[in-house]
Amino acid sequence: MVTRSFPTKENDSAFAYFCLALYMALVLIRPHEIFAISREWILIKIVTIVCIIVTFVAHRPLKPTPQVWLLVALFPVILLSAFLNGYGMKGIEQSQLFLVGSLFPLFLTSTLVTSIKKHHIIMFISLIAALLMVHNGHVQVNNIDGLGWSGTTYNQERIRYLGFFHDPNDIGMFLIMNMPIAAYFFTQSKAMGKIFYFCSFIALLYGVYLTGSRGSILGTVGLVGVFLLVAKGGTKVLLFSVVVAPIAGTMIAAKGGMSSSNASANGRLEAWYSGLHEMFLSNPLFGIGKGNFVDWHGRTAHNSYIMVTGELGFLGYSLWAGALFMTILSGYYLVQKKKKLDMEKSKNVNQKKQNHPQQTYSLLEQELKLAACLFYSMVGYLLTAFFLSRSYTLLLFIFLGLNMASHSRLYKLDDDFKSKITMKYIAKSIIAGWLMVVLVYIALKVAL
Repeated sequence: MVTRSFPTKENDSAFAYFCLALYMALVLIRPHEIFAISREWILIKIVTIVCIIVTFVAHRPLKPTPQVWLLVALFPVILLSAFLNGYGMKGIEQSQLFLVGSLFPLFLTSTLVTSIKKHHIIMFISLIAALLMVHNGHVQVNNIDGLGWSGTTYNQERIRYLGFFHDPNDIGMFLIMNMPIAAYFFTQSKAMGKIFYFCSFIALLYGVYLTGSRGSILGTVGLVGVFLLVAKGGTKVLLFSVVVAPIAGTMIAAKGGMSSSNASANGRLEAWYSGLHEMFLSNPLFGIGKGNFVDWHGRTAHNSYIMVTGELGFLGYSLWAGALFMTILSGYYLVQKKKKLDMEKSKNVNQKKQNHPQQTYSLLEQELKLAACLFYSMVGYLLTAFFLSRSYTLLLFIFLGLNMASHSRLYKLDDDFKSKITMKYIAKSIIAGWLMVVLVYIALKVAL
């Protein structure tokens, strides 16, 4: 008799989640890179491999979300795009980078974070990493030689950290994405906790200032604006703002609001125009190949949406934007659901008359608070990515995974939400992504 070596029922692997939490600490805090003796250790690779193996062997169920399948489909598109443009070996390299740096963390995060408590642990690790970056930046600024305790140096009046956070723009994006987390923990805490998380929020704002990143500063202002629109404004006002935002962003770039000189601003707009008019229109289906934007234009896109459009064409951008905007639209629906529940609660509506039993209603309320926090973190990415080339950054896929894990649990609690996730909904998400690109192209035609 042959026995099964894989579990067939639900099994929430504690060790797989421990590996994921360790992975998060290594990629975000990067403690091993502080010391010269351990700087070259391949700890992240080892932990990633162990986490993947344990997940496939011991964790059940393994049910990838629709966003995961969209991004898995992006993998062969990257290969095909490269081969059709004569960059076969580079395409293999780029697809491997996408697999390891994007798909693996996305799948692991969306699969293993199976409870609110587990979300809190990952979010707390993220917030601590952000605060350490701010403290390291503060030390750099106040040190005569600009050296921080991490061994990185303050350069060109901009703070730096370890790994891919050596770029202050990545630090700024990360700090903005952690602001909703600090605000969420503030609402969940008692007196001493509220003091800590309030100070944490102020520290994140200070850190954004230290990065010297104009995109991060605009992203911070934009995040506050979106929060006020969603919380206080109506749906029509929000939709109008969503349509206007890409055009306004392009006009800000055109007026030099993103750059220290008009020449730099014009260079940014020319890069956007080149990505759409030259790269995309000359290779509309598959683009020019991932990683080739700089080779074509001479400088990076400074816009994550245009970079994917130019490099991977209609197919690639549809898959990438579909996953991103599906998560954003789902998050917005859940924020509206939370507002509705809050209104019902404030009016003392009898819970027995609701569609959910009392215990489920309470759990639903907690899950919606968490989903709202993660929605605003994704909005932080959405805004800063408009001015940065961060289409495949690890931060995007970690936070996408956190959102998907939250949404997966809400599928079970809210039948209305579960019924929304259809092929038509995916198509709407893709259309929303293309609407942004079209609006930017129109604005460029006016500005240039």
